[in-house]
Amino acid sequence: MNIAEQLPQPLRNFVIDVPANQYYDFELSPGSTYPLKGVTYPVDYGNIPGYTAEDTHELDFFVGKAVDGEAGSLVVDRGSSIGHERKFYIGLTKEELALVLKELEPVLVDHQELPDVDAVLAAIEPYKDKE
Repeated sequence: MNIAEQLPQPLRNFVIDVPANQYYDFELSPGSTYPLKGVTYPVDYGNIPGYTAEDTHELDFFVGKAVDGEAGSLVVDRGSSIGHERKFYIGLTKEELALVLKELEPVLVDHQELPDVDAVLAAIEPYKDKE
């Protein structure tokens, strides 16, 4: 069962784009100098509809297996055309968090831990789409 189903709204609306342990190819153009050609996400990776990130797409989330697991945000460098983008995570075991950080290490700019779900909800509020 997806732990997002046990979280409060809007986190319960989590949409999986890339299931855990699946490789995602960034399909970079030839000659790109971006340091990651793709990643294998160790946990479910997707988005929260109704929230928009700096790249103008839905706000990205990593969702792990532990309801009371680690929560926080990461800032990654998306390259010169996009710049930095914040992504959030919730429900990660310590091991899952370590794997996510390792996978994104070449582009990781910042990492902030948050104490609980309420802090995540407060942190994503500025990303909520204007109605």
